[in-house]
Amino acid sequence: MIERRYTVEPLPYTQNVERFAPPYIPENFTEEERQYLKPFFSNLDKPVFVIHHLPEEVIGALSSRYSRTTDGLRRVFLREYILPIVNPEQNKQEWDRLNSEQRLEALKTKAKFLDLLNFLSMHEGIDYVVNIQRGRKFFDKWLAEYGDDSISEMGGVHIAIEGLSNVAVKEIEDKRVGISPLEKSTRYVSFSDRRPDGNYLYAVPGELIGTGFESPYRLVADLLFETYSQISGPYLDYIKECYPKDEDESENSFNNSRKAKRSDDLRDLLPFATQTNVALFGNGRAFEDLINRLMDHPLGEIRFWGQAICSELEKVVPSFVRRPKTQRGAEVQIYRTNLKKLREELSRRIFNGSKTSVRKGWAQLVSFNAKADIDILSSFLFPSASPLTLSEIRRQISEISYSDREKMLQEILKERKFGKADARREEVRFRKVPRAFENAHYLFEVWARGGDYRDLHRHRQLTQERQTFGTERGYDLESEVLASPFKIQIVEAIETAGRFHKIMASENPEVAQYIVPFAYIQHWYMNLSAREIYWMAELRTSPQGRPHYRTIVQEISRQAKVVSPSIFSDMMVDWGDYSISRRESEKKREKKLEVIG
Repeated sequence: MIERRYTVEPLPYTQNVERFAPPYIPENFTEEERQYLKPFFSNLDKPVFVIHHLPEEVIGALSSRYSRTTDGLRRVFLREYILPIVNPEQNKQEWDRLNSEQRLEALKTKAKFLDLLNFLSMHEGIDYVVNIQRGRKFFDKWLAEYGDDSISEMGGVHIAIEGLSNVAVKEIEDKRVGISPLEKSTRYVSFSDRRPDGNYLYAVPGELIGTGFESPYRLVADLLFETYSQISGPYLDYIKECYPKDEDESENSFNNSRKAKRSDDLRDLLPFATQTNVALFGNGRAFEDLINRLMDHPLGEIRFWGQAICSELEKVVPSFVRRPKTQRGAEVQIYRTNLKKLREELSRRIFNGSKTSVRKGWAQLVSFNAKADIDILSSFLFPSASPLTLSEIRRQISEISYSDREKMLQEILKERKFGKADARREEVRFRKVPRAFENAHYLFEVWARGGDYRDLHRHRQLTQERQTFGTERGYDLESEVLASPFKIQIVEAIETAGRFHKIMASENPEVAQYIVPFAYIQHWYMNLSAREIYWMAELRTSPQGRPHYRTIVQEISRQAKVVSPSIFSDMMVDWGDYSISRRESEKKREKKLEVIG
């Protein structure tokens, strides 16, 4: 029996987790730059910080830009937002293009910004102007008297986390409801750069530091990153030779799409230890649940992030994060840990000695609603069928012939085309099928490369859970990689990591996840409604999608259509095969930029 804990002392929040902190070197801002940045961030020297006193549109644009750069969010904000305002004349080429009226407006904007900066610096933000303490006392009193958690859903916070591993970021992004993440891209950002300390961008789990595993772990991680870095340039040349520039492609479109293909192919070398950045927007209740989820996790790095997020939010919204540090919060945190231990115990008891299962393709339908059309039609008609009960509606719908039910579904789905017989996928997909389609469910188990798991994991209107990241299911690589002169070098690095993972996993499978390259096949399930299948299929099979996850989503769509043809008759799946996935989207982007001017 795996021992479980039913006492809260010591509180998980009081643990010393500093040794599990991933490497982080604060950015070196000048004193002037610090004065510009200080009013907008809760700190300037830590990997977790709150963003405030900025318009929502600016934070949204900033987060989007942040996901496509190697720089930290504060540096991006300084370079691309603040400096163009306070030094409008610095970019002489841009300044010379402005007429006298535009120059005057730029100087007025500068003066207004400096006034705002001065106000925020003097008063330490709006919190010290309005009666913030009164609001906090009200919140605490209301929560104490009525226990109304929903009040904390009325306040939202933007927070950024820099330098966390891909193991940790997946745990954070498992929080589906109330938090929206935007993570650093592996398609548009190179991971060849080293940190200021000279090391590559990977985390070393604190559990390994000072043990016999630390040195070989670093050697294997370095091998993966060195391979990625060394062949990055030559592989791009190889891809350009494989896919020469089309006549209708601009030079920018050609270069951007081939770079994206290069990054897509080579990211399979990156391990789950790879450090990334993520921007989060969430309400208070969601952040409380996220902190509880992280605070007593088996992995030290994840506990570190739980404490760091809690500490930083405490500076800005202390009322929202009081409970994770109380007995009630500790009980929730330890309860989650106990469930994991129980699951492990039951699995050993039931499945010990079972043979390893062989995967069946990339996706396999496990179960589904046998009467999905009745479930959907009954739910769709329910709002207009008063005073009939849902049971009576279902009874009457079930008495209608299958062909008539099929015609009714076709009528519903026809409305998505908005009167156009030839409506295209890219316009129809934004007109979602009705909510009634959420009453039909399809349970799939999925196998995919770790990198493609990252992409499909972003979908949140469904239930999905994964098995521990591992190497036992083998790996998969793009056909261009296998045909390239770099195949041997790439395969050697990936298989070296696989062998070392096997050794590590025999000691600690949780910690061993860090060294698993994205090329290895991971296993999880997705419980999808018919509505989510429509959305995912029409989004993820678009030409700009990565080829491997397009194949997986196409397979999910195909199997769903087989068992429920009437429900998915109008689903616009792109069955095409696009080797250069970003080519067409880059062409469209160029045309849009021409229109904007």
